[in-house]
Parts: sequence; structure tokens; C-alpha cells
Amino acid sequence: MPQRSPIAPYAFALATAALAVSAAATAQPLPTQKFPYKSGPVTITSCTLNEDKSNSTVTANSLRINFFPNEQARTLTSVTFRVRYAGTPVTVTDTGTFAYNAPITHQFNQLGGHAWAGASPEVCRVVTATFADGQVVNPRYDGPDGMRTVPAGSQVAPDTAPSGAPGATSVPVATPSAAPTTMP
Repeated sequence: MPQRSPIAPYAFALATAALAVSAAATAQPLPTQKFPYKSGPVTITSCTLNEDKSNSTVTANSLRINFFPNEQARTLTSVTFRVRYAGTPVTVTDTGTFAYNAPITHQFNQLGGHAWAGASPEVCRVVTATFADGQVVNPRYDGPDGMRTVPAGSQVAPDTAPSGAPGATSVPVATPSAAPTTMP
């Protein structure tokens, strides 16, 4: 009769436990952005989508971003947002004249027809904001809770931009009392 290794039962138990931990880690839900969310010179108050219940997709033109510029005495002329929904990143740009604390609500179609995955995207942040004086700000992403963290147990990396892309680095925002600066 062949001899059985005394280590075999332990190896089997260890492999089974590792498999269970791996399955639990991949089953973690993606972190959801919390609102209001300060993203550079803009505070995003909400970012939502609507479902087309007839085919379980995102309704056309239903990506709604509510925000306001939060820098006193500064007017924004363009705000570009990065939205990640069900793992799909999209970029939308809103142009106009956006005054301090003026509430703005705009809807976009970039996710219309996408498979429905709930009313909230994982990420909704500013990647570029342009002021009327020409200053451009590329704020960093501070994670869904605004503290540059991802929930424990989640294996999802924060939404990041490649080096040199908008949002890749933190650029200071001049306060109204400071002299205008030239951004790199």
C-alpha cells in the first residue's frame, strides 16, 4: 500500500482557502463615487444615468452631471469630466461661461445604449478645467471618497491617467488673491 504524505491534507486545505479568498476578492463591488465631490475648481453635486427599461440599457442623453464652480471671482469656460461606468471610461466636455457658485446641470449621450449597470458611475471627476483668463488646471483624482483611497478588499485601482495626460499630475489652483501664473 502506498504511503500517503502527511502534508497532502494541509496542501489541499491551503489551496482551497486560497481559492475561496480569491473568489471573495473578485466579488467585491466597484467603489462608487461619493457626492458632493470637490474636483479641482469644481464641486460635482451628482452624476447619474437613467435606465431604458425596455432593453436594460442606459437611456440616450441621460448622463447627467450637476456641478458648480467653487472659486470665487473666477469664471470657467470649459470643464472636461472623466466618467467611468461599468468599467468603461468616457470623457465629456462642457463649454460655456460658468460663474462662481452658479449651479450647472448638463446631460450627455456618451453612454447612451451602454448595458445598464446601475444609476451611478464608479468615477465622475474633472480632468481639465479652463478659466476665462486661459489658466488650465488638471486636478488629480483623489479616489471615490475624496481621500485618494480605494475601499479595503477591493482590487480596483483608482481611475488614473497616463503620464502627460490630463489629470495625470496635480497642478495648483491659484486663489483669487494670487497673481496669475503660467501653468506647464
